[in-house]
Formats: sequence, structure tokens, C-alpha cells
Amino acid sequence: MRVLSGDIGGTHSRLAIARVEGHRVELERVGRYRNAEHPGLEAILAAFLDGEDRCDVCCLAVAGPTDGRRVSFTNLDWTVDAEALATRFRFPSALLINDFSAVGWGLDSLTPDLLAPLQKGEACPGSPRVALGAGTGLGVSLCVRHGDHYRPLASEGGHIGFAPVSAEQDRLLAFLRARHGRASVERILSGPGLVDIYRFRLAEAGLADGALLTADHPAEAISQAGLAGADAAATGCLHLFAAIYGQTAGDLALAARAAGGIFLGGGITPKLLPLLASGLFLEGFRAKGRFTDWMHTVPVHVILDPDIGLKGAALAGLDAAHSRDGSR
Repeated sequence: MRVLSGDIGGTHSRLAIARVEGHRVELERVGRYRNAEHPGLEAILAAFLDGEDRCDVCCLAVAGPTDGRRVSFTNLDWTVDAEALATRFRFPSALLINDFSAVGWGLDSLTPDLLAPLQKGEACPGSPRVALGAGTGLGVSLCVRHGDHYRPLASEGGHIGFAPVSAEQDRLLAFLRARHGRASVERILSGPGLVDIYRFRLAEAGLADGALLTADHPAEAISQAGLAGADAAATGCLHLFAAIYGQTAGDLALAARAAGGIFLGGGITPKLLPLLASGLFLEGFRAKGRFTDWMHTVPVHVILDPDIGLKGAALAGLDAAHSRDGSR
């Protein structure tokens, strides 16, 4: 089946023509567009589809909650209507899904070379999986077996409350409450969260805001300085980030009893692979009291495939087309 898949973020949009057979997805052509240079998504689709044959289905992963038919972007003055897109571009059907639901759909497409294992564990076939990932926000996807594939459940798991496990984390929680009121895990496990942890570390050390906070991309600057050991506050920031990332992944593993594995994605995660592999993440992940032994059995992987969102959207589109035709 020929699917138009898309990964529509607040800054960039990526589109692909995908061939889907079973769980195998081949991206025949990929286009990347800067949203600010276009009046709306329809203009981007028109440019990408110029001269293309009609696709069997369109599925777009969008950075925000959606009912499958419409989405209004928080950081972009766009409203997208799936039915209007189907009419304009003559798609038999069009579907919108959350961007991290697309990651959940895409897990079935991953081959071993596209995964970096942090903990081998003992995968239990057919058991639930959890995908989560730090990027602009914290995406979470709980995935359950449905026939011959995994189906993600709609989730806003990034907005669960932060549960500190140490005196330092208690102080971080107080710091975040003073800034934001409620402190969800997304306030920590995201690009903006990384910046707030760095501010916290500076405040703890009695230091003024430094040059890293005035960089064009402060989260990236903090990450680079921390990994290089060039800034003590940045290094401490990354250590705290990794520990809380592990704690949160472990909490979600318990909530879903995710014996099928934990899969870490998002824009930040692959860049921090050396840090996550250092042991700080797994220490936080495994420290679950009476369930510590079980936590050692849960496989944990970092997703290395930059196209998993596009592939997941293609698989979701295929499933929707089969459901429409009564073949699944």
C-alpha cells in the first residue's frame, strides 16, 4: 500500500511517500520543510505532492493532542482538518495521530541495528511496551498487542507528577513549583526542562546565570558542555536529568507492566546516549524497592531510527485503511 506519511512539528514538517508491506516500511521519498516559510500545511503538501500519483491513505503525526480529525498547534498558528486535506488532495482517507503515538506504531518496524540496548533483560513476547522520549516535551506511548501488531494507546503521560526520591530532588521540586506551580515530569525531561535543571544547579551553587543560557539553543549548549565536562553545573544537570529519566521510565514500566520493553526516543535521547549508558539512567530505573529484581528483567532500548515517526504514521495509516475496508 502507498501511504503519504508525515511528522508535523512546531518548527519543521517532514513528509514521505511510504510503501508498506506487513511491518516493513520503505520510505521512497522524504521532504523536509520549515513551517515558517509556508502559510499552512496545505501549501507544504501541495509542494511535496506536485507530480505524484495519488496515495491510498494519508496519515500525519502531529505535535499535539488530536481526535484524529482536527488539530490546532500550540506553537504554530495552524489548524489542520483531516477531512479538508482528503478533499483537497483526493486521498481516500486522511488521519491525524499524536506524534508519540506514531513512535508507538513504529516500534514494529524497528530492526536490531536501529536499537541501542541499555539493558538486555528478558523480553516477554506479546507483553505491553512503553515508548517515551524527551524532546520539546516528553512524549509517552503505552503499546499493547493487538493481533499481529502493537497498537499504541492515547496518552498524556508526560504530564504525570514528578516524584522526587532524594533531598536534592526535593529541592528541585520546590524550585520548579516556584517557577511553574505544578511540576510534571515534562518540566524536567524536555529541552526546556534541561534548561530549568541547569538554572537550579546554578542556584544551588550560588552562581549567576552564565553564557550557556544566552545561547541560541540553550538546551543543546548545556548538553554539549555537560558531556564535554566543560561546565560543572551542566555536568551536574545532565546527571540529574539521566537519573530522573530512569526513574520515570521505571515508573511507567511498573504502571504498564511493560515486560515487552521500554523504548527511548525523542530528539534529545540519542544525543545523550553516552550519558544514558553510563549507569545513571539504569540506577534510577531499577531502584523500585520490592520490584527491583523484576526491573532488571525489563529490556530497555534507545531508538536510533530518525524516521520512526514517519514509519509509524505509515503503519497507522495502513491499519486505518484495513479497518475501513474490513480487512483487519
